[in-house]
Amino acid sequence: MFNRLKPEDYPALKKYFGKHRYPLCEYSLASIIIWNRCLYEVSWKLDGDLLLIAETDIEPPAARRLLMPVPYPFRDIPPAELAEIARRSRHTRYYYVPQDYFEKHKAGLEEFFTAAEQPGYMDYLYNTSDLAQLAGRKYAKKRNLIAQFGKQTAAVRKVVVETLSPENNAACLTLLDRWARDPEAGQHLDMLNCERKAIINGLNHFVLLELEGVLLKVDGEIAGFAFGSRLSDGVFVLNFEKALDNIKGIYQFLDNELALHLPPNYSFINKESDLGKPGLAKTKESYYPAFKTKSYTLTLK
Repeated sequence: MFNRLKPEDYPALKKYFGKHRYPLCEYSLASIIIWNRCLYEVSWKLDGDLLLIAETDIEPPAARRLLMPVPYPFRDIPPAELAEIARRSRHTRYYYVPQDYFEKHKAGLEEFFTAAEQPGYMDYLYNTSDLAQLAGRKYAKKRNLIAQFGKQTAAVRKVVVETLSPENNAACLTLLDRWARDPEAGQHLDMLNCERKAIINGLNHFVLLELEGVLLKVDGEIAGFAFGSRLSDGVFVLNFEKALDNIKGIYQFLDNELALHLPPNYSFINKESDLGKPGLAKTKESYYPAFKTKSYTLTLK
């Protein structure tokens, strides 16, 4: 029987995510919890050495699917076992199957599943050191924008970057409301209600979920924040980044500060997918990802 996933489940389940090798952002336990009950309901169960996680769409027709099983200790799951797991748990489909797993087991998967790439779900991963240092000619535009931010704030404004904490909850939500009222943010409003729920979930359980982030203040008022979660050993997921656009270069400055403030064990930052949006893809490419990884679905034959 599957159990509804709650924030309080994090301490008991996090051991399954300690050494896993799935590079997609969907395998951050904190991220799964944060987004739960926004677009879908998440549930879980233990099956031997496996943690099974299922998503069910909230809106009809309420399609249901499994994520890749997460073993403890981690091991590679062969296609025949993957098919058997789906059958005995009464599921027919897996979402978020990582590209490296798919390519390694493609021949075996074809015996049991019909596979398809998930459009818009290709993740972008970056070297943390690249985003922190912004060295070389390819990052000249980013450095220039950060310099413009500095020039606009140096003369009459005080800029402070702080480690994000639960004490900043109200300020972050105030910024989110101001951002939503910005006419230029209109293109984002289709996701804002869902995203707002996820941000609130994260802020309300910031310590429990072991989240990390930074807060940007200009003249004592919040101007931006960014925070995310642990994906796996050495990989951090940037879940949320919001800032007011009234100062040029503010996003580039905030992005750089987050990379500088992350604990040294995080060698890579996963900035999630581009959702199939060309503008978002262009922005992600402008930071020169170290690598990208696709996501696939598997449907039992």
